[in-house]
Amino acid sequence: MEENDKSSLLGKARERLMEAGGEVSRLKTEASQAVEEGVVAARRLAKRSRYAAEDLIDDTAHRVKRDPLRSVAMGLAIGVGMGALAVWLATRNARE
Repeated sequence: MEENDKSSLLGKARERLMEAGGEVSRLKTEASQAVEEGVVAARRLAKRSRYAAEDLIDDTAHRVKRDPLRSVAMGLAIGVGMGALAVWLATRNARE
């Protein structure tokens, strides 16, 4: 009688292990698909970002050709502003 109990418990354990194995296989497949979808989405984002950067460069080149004095003045103003910010940050940190 004890042997029947052991064999039935072993049978149930085997069934549960088979079910768990099937579940693990399904989860592995789902995880693989999720990773693959993430890679595809990242590639699409990189491609769109590259196109946006190229468009920005083309627009900038067009604007510089169309109005060079304004472009130089804007570059000078941005450079002076960044320099002033750097000096202000450096002196502020030195005082503290």
